[in-house]
Amino acid sequence: MITLRGPRVTLRPFHADEFDLVLDRYASEGPDRREARRRRLQRSGTRTAFELLLAIEVEGRLAGEVQARCPEDAAPPGVFELGIELYDEADRGRGLGSEVVRVLSSHLFEHEGAIRLQASTDVDNVAMRRSLEKCGFSFEGILRGFMPTMDGPRDHAMYGMTIADRRTTTGTWTSTS
Repeated sequence: MITLRGPRVTLRPFHADEFDLVLDRYASEGPDRREARRRRLQRSGTRTAFELLLAIEVEGRLAGEVQARCPEDAAPPGVFELGIELYDEADRGRGLGSEVVRVLSSHLFEHEGAIRLQASTDVDNVAMRRSLEKCGFSFEGILRGFMPTMDGPRDHAMYGMTIADRRTTTGTWTSTS
């Protein structure tokens, strides 16, 4: 089981007593999707053929989740797509997301054979865009009509970092596994 620590965040497997709390966030999904999500939570902390899913713990409490998606048949070997969600609005804007991205990125480059990391976010999510840039990711373009929403498809900004970029990135990048 993978557990990673930064100065303020711990990335770890979900605890069984947290499953229902997380599943309640996706209450609108049907029972089949809910059961599939429960199985993903049970495998958290272990890299599967699809992803590495980890809980974000801050100050001893569950604060969100982060995924490094690496679907074998959908992406080249060593390419990971990052996804992060901080559940509570009060946890946003405090630099926690940037710390999560740094800690997970370090682990992926140092221990999982990553050659490229990428992340996308809604074009209007200025805070996440700034966070990715602060972590050394480069803006690569706009994915038009990328994310389905109730109001129609939304454009997403794509960011990427290669292993060569990582070697030249400054800042605190060492993770503790």
